[in-house]
Amino acid sequence: MELTRRKNKRILMGAIDKLIPLTLFLVALMGSIICLAVLLGCSKDDSEGPNTTEPQTASVTGSVKDADGNTYPNVLVKLSGGSVNLESTSDPDGSYRFEGVNAGTYDIALTLPLATKFSVSPPATVTVPGNQTTKIDFVVQPQEVKANLNFGNVQLLEEIKDKNGNTPTQPDELLYAANIFDDPIGLLTAIKAPDGHHLTLAEYQTAKGSMIVHCNGDSATLEIALEGMIPNGTYTFWLAYLNKTRKVGEPIDFANDFVNFTNPPVGSASGTENIVVAKADGTIATTLEHASCILTDEVALVIPILYHINGTTFGGGHVPDPEEVVQMLVYFQ
Repeated sequence: MELTRRKNKRILMGAIDKLIPLTLFLVALMGSIICLAVLLGCSKDDSEGPNTTEPQTASVTGSVKDADGNTYPNVLVKLSGGSVNLESTSDPDGSYRFEGVNAGTYDIALTLPLATKFSVSPPATVTVPGNQTTKIDFVVQPQEVKANLNFGNVQLLEEIKDKNGNTPTQPDELLYAANIFDDPIGLLTAIKAPDGHHLTLAEYQTAKGSMIVHCNGDSATLEIALEGMIPNGTYTFWLAYLNKTRKVGEPIDFANDFVNFTNPPVGSASGTENIVVAKADGTIATTLEHASCILTDEVALVIPILYHINGTTFGGGHVPDPEEVVQMLVYFQ
């Protein structure tokens, strides 16, 4: 009997010895299956914990150009979504770039240069895949801007007067320019044409036209088309930058609204490149160049067109009140 019990025990122990490796194999196999089920979320050493992956980042790039391929620098582009609020400005070649952007969908917006509109409607949102570069190009189109007569509701300076210093109302009234900045304030100077005759209100009011500005990197071209100007009259063009938008005819605070104390000339700082002489028929059809994109420098821009009463210009600095009058104003807003 004892001999039978010992034999049975040896058989049982042998079975257990064979079962242990099989059990260990099944446990290992089950662990492998579980690891695959959680997409390799296991490691050889469970003490290391699950693997973590860094967020996939990407880039958003593009350009700001017009339909002719001219580039627009210093244009603000914004990328936003959730807690992300990024800003970039375009380079002289018109390119902008956002780096290290997490994959996702974002709002994208461009602040239009002055007096332009979108030539092609831009996307309002952009979907950014991880580890890729997404390209969004903006195409703008400069708009023709009306030149406004500096008189009446659009008068920037109350300098157009009659012989008594009042605002003229009758077409045949002779015109005078009042001193605005130089002493004696209010001094009246007769506004005469190059042929010597005294201008009337009717003659002064025939002026009209438009201007369009194209940028191309670090330059701007002003296409000027005016008529009804003073025949053979000498004119200069200036850049009156504003720190806030002002509608045509809205009063401008000279002490606080202008960016520069003395408004720079179009062209070189010497004021030798902003001079134009009207033709005998009173037309001006010309282009002027400036060494920056004047549409993106400030919040708003007014270009005054000065008539030089005595035909004399004074470079890039202050023009004496008795020598000039602002005849036209072009608002870029």
